[in-house]
Amino acid sequence: MNNPVFLSGLNKIYSKFDIFFVDLWGVVHNGIECYSDALKALKNIKKSKKIILISNAPRPSDSVQKFLNKIDFSKKFYNLLITSGDLTRFYLKSFTKNKYFYHLGPDRDKSLFANLGLKKTSLNNADFVVCTGVNNNRDNLNKYFSILKKIKKRNLQMICANPDLIVHRGDRTEYCAGSIAKLYEKMGGRVKYFGKPYKYFYEYIYELIKKKYRKNINKSKILVIGDNLNTDI
Repeated sequence: MNNPVFLSGLNKIYSKFDIFFVDLWGVVHNGIECYSDALKALKNIKKSKKIILISNAPRPSDSVQKFLNKIDFSKKFYNLLITSGDLTRFYLKSFTKNKYFYHLGPDRDKSLFANLGLKKTSLNNADFVVCTGVNNNRDNLNKYFSILKKIKKRNLQMICANPDLIVHRGDRTEYCAGSIAKLYEKMGGRVKYFGKPYKYFYEYIYELIKKKYRKNINKSKILVIGDNLNTDI
């Protein structure tokens, strides 16, 4: 790997790329409001380039779009939005033979399961677990040891719909599904991750944009912009 190059701005490399994969949380907004400089940059980039927003939100992209509208981030700033929730839905619909799942996460993520033909059930009756995050934004991970032990006792596979470990909502740090999944792995549990930084997610995005724009796309012409080496790169 080459040594990293430190840039004073995107204008130094802008002309080398045709498509920009841009992370949302931490790059465009902080969970409460948008970064004004980021919006200015996106507006300028979109004049001649394609902007694909990529997010580890464990919900379908149309659900995330509703949130973006609330913080005044409209479609004029980008061409396409793809989430880890979209990929998780694709997997659950296409490759999951078992129908009964246990949802570990808040009710606000229930749109992830809409119209998939799956059945939410108790842990004792579940074939697998889908983790979308902590039940309460202020929860500590210690709260989940007990339920993870029960999941491990049944040797259930966990589907992690958001590999992020933490996010910063304003000035507050919150745990994400990735932290719960890593804890389950340390206990010997089996986890399948959907989202950044996993190759499967980027391949999924690449195939979607090839289909949308009806042409082969040179991967060397794609620039990925994120805020965290662990979960973006």
